[in-house]
Amino acid sequence: MKIVFIEPRSTEANVYSRISMPLLGPIYLGTILKARGHEVEIYNEDILRPDYGKLEADLIGISILTSTAKRGYEIADRFPREKVIMGGVHASLLPEEAIKHARQVVIGEAEEVIVDIAEGRITEPIVRGRPVGDLDSLPYPDFTLIKGDRSRTLAIPVSTSRGCPHDCSFCSVTKMFGRKYRFRSAENVMGELESNGRKSIFFCDDNFAAAPGRTYKLLDLLVKHDIKNWACQVRCDVTRDARMLGLMAKAGCQAVCVGLESVNEKTLKAYDKKQTVTQIIDAIRAFHKSKIKVHGMFVLGGDDDNMKTVWETVSFAVKQKIDTIQMMILTPFPGTRVYKDLESEKRIFTKDWNLYDGQHIVFRPKLLSAKELQLGVLKAYAKYYSLSKSFSLLIGLHFRNALLRFMGHSILKEWKHNNGKLSWLSSTPV
Repeated sequence: MKIVFIEPRSTEANVYSRISMPLLGPIYLGTILKARGHEVEIYNEDILRPDYGKLEADLIGISILTSTAKRGYEIADRFPREKVIMGGVHASLLPEEAIKHARQVVIGEAEEVIVDIAEGRITEPIVRGRPVGDLDSLPYPDFTLIKGDRSRTLAIPVSTSRGCPHDCSFCSVTKMFGRKYRFRSAENVMGELESNGRKSIFFCDDNFAAAPGRTYKLLDLLVKHDIKNWACQVRCDVTRDARMLGLMAKAGCQAVCVGLESVNEKTLKAYDKKQTVTQIIDAIRAFHKSKIKVHGMFVLGGDDDNMKTVWETVSFAVKQKIDTIQMMILTPFPGTRVYKDLESEKRIFTKDWNLYDGQHIVFRPKLLSAKELQLGVLKAYAKYYSLSKSFSLLIGLHFRNALLRFMGHSILKEWKHNNGKLSWLSSTPV
């Protein structure tokens, strides 16, 4: 069979439309099916958009996030319904919606069922996937299956674990992978790194250091094999482990993406983040002391946030010298506690999934209007990613940070041009 997987494009100007980070799900599935003898192609629309008028396949697999669901449905509707299967986070959360555009929808992890689905042994419309018990049993993902110029994929995503025991109120990760951690062995991860020969790696686990014993071993292997120039996602609490932080620095960790979430103590408690502002400050300083750059991720719009919170956030980022920041607007993804709470209070004013990307506000905040929050975040971004600050970094020979600030300024400029009238807010009092 010829099987084509498609990852719909990003809906707005953002970092993912500039530096593509392909979803690993379709690549794992494609690798498994290729090993069965099927012809497999993978299209990430941010890398290469296929000519749909000429695209022929026996089976089309489409993986959707909430923000790419609408585009995914548009793609699915181009093909005979009996040829389309859908999966991914959004399809797992709202399978009854996704099945309107496909013959089958897979809920959760699909690696254990994809062969039987593709080869016709599983035929029910909505299929509940099975969590992979032994992650070492998965093949190394074959990135050569992705069509087009992959040069914009500056860092190759590597997953070393699945699941998360934490239950942040705005996060949908546990709905996809569960609340129990599962890990690949350090040796298995190293085998993948050596097989793909990539120089730049992004460990896309929600918490790279969740299992210290395994992580120590992996870091030792990174040092032994001289594999450097990598980044990962961690929590602030990793900095309380001096051995871990020292090994990360020695093993060549260039940057960490950290869910700082808020500088408002009340909001941190509401998000169930289990960290304080003081702990956040200590973590940033510890990373910088170890020569590791920090990408700080904030979520603005909680019920205890007001306009002062927005400006305190950007001031905090500047004062603490956070290298790059991401100020996401709280987004009520289906299946999360935030969604249930806001839906019950009738505060969600649009279900246009294109807007559920963390950049658009889709609900009525408590302490300020929707328009005030939207404009406030844009102005705060403009202050942080200003051209003057970018040139200052460049003059100071901080080339990486300067490049990222210039990129942030460019993305913000394009976003404001496309959304200048904030038209989606017209349906709600602002």
